[in-house]
Amino acid sequence: MRIAPPHRALQCGGVNTQDLSEIHQTLSAVHDAVGTLTFPGCDRDDMFELMDRVESELSAAHPNTQVIGTFLNSIARSLRNQPEARDACLRLEGLMERTGLPSTWQTGI
Repeated sequence: MRIAPPHRALQCGGVNTQDLSEIHQTLSAVHDAVGTLTFPGCDRDDMFELMDRVESELSAAHPNTQVIGTFLNSIARSLRNQPEARDACLRLEGLMERTGLPSTWQTGI
């Protein structure tokens, strides 16, 4: 196993390890926010399931950035009609912008 020099991030499927860490941290914050929102439990459970899928992808040997982006957009799309979820949506948007993942969750608004 070869270890990357500390000044260079290791690439994993187009997203570096720093990006993967940031995705995890943002997802954790969004998870906490979703737990406090007032909407049907089944919707909340669906979002938690999507977050679990992203976490599974993050821990894969070769994370699929297309899958990660699709699920992050789906989470944001599910939250966008909840006024109290605005910060979570903006946090996801900023994450996608910084990591180069496509942002489509606002399409059709």
